[in-house]
Amino acid sequence: MSSSSPYADSGVDTHAGDRAVELMKKAVSESHSARVIGDLGGFAGIYDASFLTHFRHPLLTTSTDGVGTKVAIASAMDVHDTIGFDLVGMVVDDIVVVGAVPLFMTDYLACGKVVPARVAAIVEGIARACTQSGVSLVGGETAEHPGLLGADEYDVAGAATGVVEKDDLLTSARVQEGDVVLAMASSGLHSNGFSLVRKIVADNSWSYEQKLPDFSRELGLELLEPTRLYTAALVETWGAHPGAIHMLSTSRVVGLRKTFLVCCPNTSGSRSIVPGGHPLR
Repeated sequence: MSSSSPYADSGVDTHAGDRAVELMKKAVSESHSARVIGDLGGFAGIYDASFLTHFRHPLLTTSTDGVGTKVAIASAMDVHDTIGFDLVGMVVDDIVVVGAVPLFMTDYLACGKVVPARVAAIVEGIARACTQSGVSLVGGETAEHPGLLGADEYDVAGAATGVVEKDDLLTSARVQEGDVVLAMASSGLHSNGFSLVRKIVADNSWSYEQKLPDFSRELGLELLEPTRLYTAALVETWGAHPGAIHMLSTSRVVGLRKTFLVCCPNTSGSRSIVPGGHPLR
């Protein structure tokens, strides 16, 4: 890094930031729908909301999340192009479960040192996941924090906005006797509980590079398996079968049983959950 200014001497490389933006531009632009106004690099992301005039009573929804300490495994394996899928999954799935269609997203990346290729890989992953979910990545921020984070350390977060017709909002009030509980398969651990995962790995003296008998590849790569994105499939399903879905929920934070009790407060409890779906009683 050139020390041509006091700012550069402090550890902030603005030229590296500019290079990272150039590397990620194509993937970010490919996530944009026709409603996005302007290109990457403006002061604010701009989204044409005129389509909302066709709604009877539109409700805007929003969600903010991160990926927790899964980034530590990404750093240990030097694999950064999948963590963006985890971020998008954590954010937009919390929007779709209330019956809303996610519209656009922004991201925030804090790092100890801007390495253009690494930053671009992270954001390109976010952009590709947005594209798969029908969400426009309209902006973001990469912040270099020398002295606060190590050169190879980073954290990533994001926020998204969606919209739902008021009459289509999915709440527990829609759940009724005779409804069937269905589970959608995960791709693995997704992005919750990785502080515990990392402790288990450490307690067993495993390395992320080693292969364990239960896996066909390195442990670190198994743990980095990206979060499955459910949004597109769910939006397609309720579009094809209006009113068929009464309630949706993620189960990653409070566990399956508590999630079930929140979604179905007037049912008899977790014994109603069986493989293949089972009527509530």
